[in-house]
Amino acid sequence: MMFSLRRMVWLVVLVGALVACGGAGDGTPAGETGGDGPAATAVAETDLAVLNLPPLSAVSLDGRKLQVVATTSIIGDVVQQVGGEAIDLTVLMSAGQDPHSYQPAAGDLTRVATADVVFVNGWDLEESLVDDLRNVAEGVSLVPVSAGIVPLALGEGAEHDEAEHEHGGADPHTWMDPGNVQLWAMNVATALSALDPANAAVYQANAAAYQAQLADLQDEMAKQLAAIPPAGRVLVTNHDALGYLAQRYDLQVLGTVLPAASTLAEPSASELANLVAAMQEAGVCTIFAETTVNDTLAQAVARELAGCDQVQVLTLYTGAIGPAGSGADSYLGMMRANLAALVAGLQG
Repeated sequence: MMFSLRRMVWLVVLVGALVACGGAGDGTPAGETGGDGPAATAVAETDLAVLNLPPLSAVSLDGRKLQVVATTSIIGDVVQQVGGEAIDLTVLMSAGQDPHSYQPAAGDLTRVATADVVFVNGWDLEESLVDDLRNVAEGVSLVPVSAGIVPLALGEGAEHDEAEHEHGGADPHTWMDPGNVQLWAMNVATALSALDPANAAVYQANAAAYQAQLADLQDEMAKQLAAIPPAGRVLVTNHDALGYLAQRYDLQVLGTVLPAASTLAEPSASELANLVAAMQEAGVCTIFAETTVNDTLAQAVARELAGCDQVQVLTLYTGAIGPAGSGADSYLGMMRANLAALVAGLQG
């Protein structure tokens, strides 16, 4: 089928609202980011500086558990693995919630304001939450779980022309490399131990046990992805979320349907045309969509591909874990589900 620019223009207009709202079933618009002050700096870091853990000191618990808040469902799962029964954890974003488009309810902000610590990703992942955290979290420790990770630059792995959109800043999707989540676990244990020294041994032991599970996952992914031949090691994704995974496992990101690391970006007709042309030239017939992002545009691009015996749009878990009972309702489970989809799509 010949690529139809007119039809793609119509599709861009038709689904613009779907892209702007981010999640597959989430209709809340994103807020603006910004603001000055140390809290905003810790959360909304957008350059390539390595994030640091903030200074922390023990809190007075008076027999209660440490009150902990995590922003995303993925961060929440990791924090729970480390904190265990010693903490009282609130996770702001539910399973399946796109962190780029999340808007907090009043009750969420109350939990943030009364927490002992809030674990965030850093590098502006929670882009619509930054102002709210800055406004209500005065005196609350904001801890970036990605502290110590050397960030990738946004868009640096994309091969096809995306000149209409500027690149730059740090890629926040560090968890797509299990090796980075091992550092997350250590950061969480370090922060919890500083705030609650009485349970430090518990936090450190839990982190060590979880890091061992992450090492097993990393070995499993390395073994299976290494078996994919060179010609098949090319990714096209819904948005720019797989840079760390591609770097770790020697894969190439050819391009993305949404022209940014944020799911709130909207592609132009020429960008979609360039992506279709790049896929056809490279012989790529699979697009990896995401559970947190509407796949209308990915399906439209797939329909324009010519020369493929079979075109696949396969779903990955990127911004959130899956619902209870899905088999992807933990970080380990979601990454194993992703591994199965990647192997099927890249070998297909």
